[in-house]
Amino acid sequence: MSDEPVRKSDENREVPPPKDPGDLYVLGGMYFQGLTVPVDKEKAGVLYRMSADKGDEDAMVRLGIMLMTGDGIEQDYLEASKYFRMAADRGNNDAKYFLANLYSRGKGVDRNPVEAVKLCLESAANGCTGAMVEIARWYRDGTNYLDRDLAKCMYWLRKACDEKYAEALYEMGAMYAFGEGVTKDEENGRILLEYAAKYGDEDAEECLKALDEGRTERP
Repeated sequence: MSDEPVRKSDENREVPPPKDPGDLYVLGGMYFQGLTVPVDKEKAGVLYRMSADKGDEDAMVRLGIMLMTGDGIEQDYLEASKYFRMAADRGNNDAKYFLANLYSRGKGVDRNPVEAVKLCLESAANGCTGAMVEIARWYRDGTNYLDRDLAKCMYWLRKACDEKYAEALYEMGAMYAFGEGVTKDEENGRILLEYAAKYGDEDAEECLKALDEGRTERP
């Protein structure tokens, strides 16, 4: 081993980021979550953008979420929609779901209910549980020009519940517990809400408290 002392400038020298888009995405995730490095979401955003611009679909989606929510970087719906569209055009189902949400709300894009439904159904049909719950809500509430259709709502909620998706368990549990469009069944509604709470859904916990207090409507 060399006896030559390590120069301070060498210790503090910035290591250049990798060139491979997959490696950039992984490194971005490490900074986002603080895995073996300090949490630095701003740096994570830079790395995700570098990866996305090199064609990594997962990075496009992750960066889009950060831009949409303003998590660690400045919120920018227009920029988020661009990255979601890039990934959606490559067939990414999560990107289709998030883009559908933006079209539904008119955030970063002109509001387009027809495109929102098209993308959300495509995403749900290909296994995205978030999209399953979203389209179920739209059918339940008659959103985005859809006719209210409880059968289709329950179909999509059940598919997401089969995947143990907490938000679906919460929605179905609340509907049964409070009799929202279905015959009230508090016992089974509670069971579903308890599973949702077990998987981390805070809204389910609030519903369980409301039921314990004797309330008859979802909080």
